[in-house]
Amino acid sequence: MESKFVQAGPVRLQYFEQGHGPDTLVLIHGYASSAAIWRYTLENLSEGRFRVIVLNNRGAGESDRASSDGPFNEEDYSVETFADDLFNATEALGLDGYTLVGHSMGGATVTRFALEHQDRIKGLVLMNPAPLMGRVLPDGWEKELRESLQAPEPPAGDMGFNAAHVTEDFKQAVMADISRNPVERFIGGRRSMAELKLRDRLDEINVPTLVIGGDRDTTVGINNILAEFQALPKPNRHLHIYHDIGHSPNVEVGDSVAALLGD
Repeated sequence: MESKFVQAGPVRLQYFEQGHGPDTLVLIHGYASSAAIWRYTLENLSEGRFRVIVLNNRGAGESDRASSDGPFNEEDYSVETFADDLFNATEALGLDGYTLVGHSMGGATVTRFALEHQDRIKGLVLMNPAPLMGRVLPDGWEKELRESLQAPEPPAGDMGFNAAHVTEDFKQAVMADISRNPVERFIGGRRSMAELKLRDRLDEINVPTLVIGGDRDTTVGINNILAEFQALPKPNRHLHIYHDIGHSPNVEVGDSVAALLGD
């Protein structure tokens, strides 16, 4: 896919586009990730049915790191800021009546977007979303995070990077993007997710919403995934839980995720 750029309000964001179909999907990655995380889903989506826009949030890939030439701020990397950037990007691209798909922190981003701009979308997909009621951060978390960033390693455990089909090229692409992140993106993003208070507003969402999760997800936890589903209005909510899959179904079972998006 060709790398493109869109001016999204105060920042220029990188995005990738695939397909020419009548149905538009906008894919939003998670916390420390980038558009590269969608590779195994994208290669299974019909280019004749879908037009897919894959966005790099500010701080990810070749997107701008901040909205000014000054020092980076944690607030530049909050769920609220990412949702505002998403709105500015989709408006600049002239999109309307599309389906938003968010993974992990991206799930919180698209939820925030939907609560503010529901008239712009026709559907919502929350894949292993960050807990929408936040969580308490342990003492010393920031120091520990800063130390871990001195020598970042490929995601392990429930992130799907150990799946047999995952290539070294894929891992290197994701790690290259992670290595370009300013530390403020990690700190600000984690703090923002901890302060989320969106679950109590999920009953305001009236578009069809699919919640996807893996029962081996130790990053957000299956209980949180189910809680988001249960908080949505019954007529329009749908649930798909993968057995023995972790936090990233888009990596572990990208072909199946693509099939779900096509249903």
